[in-house]
Amino acid sequence: MSEQHSPDEQTNSLSPPPDTVVFAASIGLVALTIYLLVIGQSILVPLVLAIFITYLLKALAHGLEKVAIGNWQMTGRLALTGSVLIFLLFIAVLVQLVAGNINAIVDAAPGYQEKLQGLFLDLRTTTERWLGTSLTIANLNENVDFQAAILRLAGALQSIASNTFQIFLYVAFLLLEAQTFDLKIRAFASTPEREKAIKGTLTSIGRNIEKYVWIKTAMSLLVSALSYIILLIAGVDFAAFWALLIYIFNYIPYIGSVVAVAFPVVLSMLQFASLPLTGIVLMGLMGAQILVGNVIEPRITGKSLNLSPVIIVLALSVWSSIWGVTGMILSVPIMVMVMIILAQFPRTIPLAVLMSQSGEVR
Repeated sequence: MSEQHSPDEQTNSLSPPPDTVVFAASIGLVALTIYLLVIGQSILVPLVLAIFITYLLKALAHGLEKVAIGNWQMTGRLALTGSVLIFLLFIAVLVQLVAGNINAIVDAAPGYQEKLQGLFLDLRTTTERWLGTSLTIANLNENVDFQAAILRLAGALQSIASNTFQIFLYVAFLLLEAQTFDLKIRAFASTPEREKAIKGTLTSIGRNIEKYVWIKTAMSLLVSALSYIILLIAGVDFAAFWALLIYIFNYIPYIGSVVAVAFPVVLSMLQFASLPLTGIVLMGLMGAQILVGNVIEPRITGKSLNLSPVIIVLALSVWSSIWGVTGMILSVPIMVMVMIILAQFPRTIPLAVLMSQSGEVR
C-alpha cells in the first residue's frame, strides 16, 4: 500500500529549510544596510565621527585619571572636562594650521604643476636621446595634475570642517547621554542576567575602541612630530601642513602612511629639483613610519585588536567605497565593534572567529 501524507507534512516538505531562510534574510539585511549607509552618508558620517571622538575623549580622561600630582588625582567629571579642554585646544591649533597653509598651497600649486611638467619633459627628452623612443612614464605630464590633487585635498578638509559644529553637537549629547545610559540598560533588560550580558558587551566594545583610539592617536602624533622635524631640517615648504596630513592619514592602516608621505616627497622633488635630496627626504619619512609602525606600535598594542589582516584590507576597500577617506579612517574601529558583537551570540561566534587573527574571541 502507498503511504499517504497529511497536508501539513506535504506543506512542510515544500518549505525551504530554516537555515536557508535565515541566510537569505541575512543577505537582504546586509544589502539594505549598505544602501542606507550610502544614501545616509551626510547624516551618519558626522555621527560616527562624533562616536569616534567621544571614545577618544573618554580614553584621554582615563589617562588623566592615572596622573597623580602628590596625593591629588583627577577623577570622574573633572578628568572628562580636562580631556575636553585639551581636545578643543588641539582642534584650535589644527584649524589655525590648516587655515594658514591651505590657501598658500593652493596658490603655489600652479607653479609646482609647471615644474612637474618641465620634469616630465626633460625625462622625455632624455629617453628619446638615449633610447631612441620615449617611455610611457615620460608622457605622464598630460595625465598628472598636481594642482587638481591639491584642490581635491583642500575640498576634503573643508568638507570635514563644514561639519565641525554638527560633530561637536553630537559629541556633547553623547557625553550627556552616557550619564544615564546604565539606567536605560536596566530598564531595557528583562532580567539581571541580560542586563549583565548587555553591559559586558558594551564594556568590551568600549575598552577595545578606547585602546585603539588612544594608541593610534599617540602613534600618529609621534610619527607626525618626527616627520615635521625631518621636513623642517630638509627645508621642505609647508612642513607643518604635511606633518598634519601624515597625522590624519596615519589612521588608515597599511596604505595611509604611503599616501601621506607621497605628497611631501613629490613636493620636495619639485621644490629642489634634486633626486639625492628627494631620496633623503623619502628615506627619512619612511624611516619614521617604519620605526613607529613596525617597532614601537606593535610593542604597545600587541595583538589586542585581534583583527585578521585580510579583514582589515577588506574593510578598507568596502568602507572607502561607501564613505571615502572617512570610511577608511573608521574602518578598523567599526570592524572591531562588529567582531565583539558577533562573539556574544552562539549562532554568530563562527563569524567572529573568522574575523579574528588568533581564533580566540572570548
